[in-house]
Amino acid sequence: MFLDYLVLVLVLCGIFICFIYSFITGISPVSSTIKSRRKIIHAISPEQEGVIYELGAGWGAVAFPLARRCPEATVVAYELSPIPWLFLKVRAFLFGPSNLRILRRNFLNDNLAKAALVVCYLYPGAMKKLSSKFMSELKPSAKVISNTFEIPAWNPTLVQILEDVMCPQIFYYKMDSAVQVSTSLSISCQQ
Repeated sequence: MFLDYLVLVLVLCGIFICFIYSFITGISPVSSTIKSRRKIIHAISPEQEGVIYELGAGWGAVAFPLARRCPEATVVAYELSPIPWLFLKVRAFLFGPSNLRILRRNFLNDNLAKAALVVCYLYPGAMKKLSSKFMSELKPSAKVISNTFEIPAWNPTLVQILEDVMCPQIFYYKMDSAVQVSTSLSISCQQ
């Protein structure tokens, strides 16, 4: 009987912590849908090299298959919420892959300049914050893939429409064209 209550208390504490961190981060750790995950992962070449950042990795539904698909890349999965982060760490310890790093930090406080690719499934407020961060930190050759939510004032190179209620579209960006779009927007605003 004691063990039953202990498990119940631990589960309730875990739910409470996830709830609190949903307010802190602005979004709950919800996984991408199967359809959107497959589209994103298959859009990335298995020969992809360099650093791939997944911002807001949640339960690892994209990070793990992405690391397996791209063995020459280092996949860095950011997750701030402690329960999903702990789940990710245990899963990585038990099942790998070796090219996956899991960080419990706020990605807004880290420099993302090493990114060859950034993958995210965040909310519109975070995408707005990331817009200027990406502009100041990412290399011109970097790419960004955003599930469901676009980067404000950026022109995607491709918008993939999915027949999916939860994740209806995927936005693909190339920094070199995003920089040109942003520069032309700021020039026209100054005139």
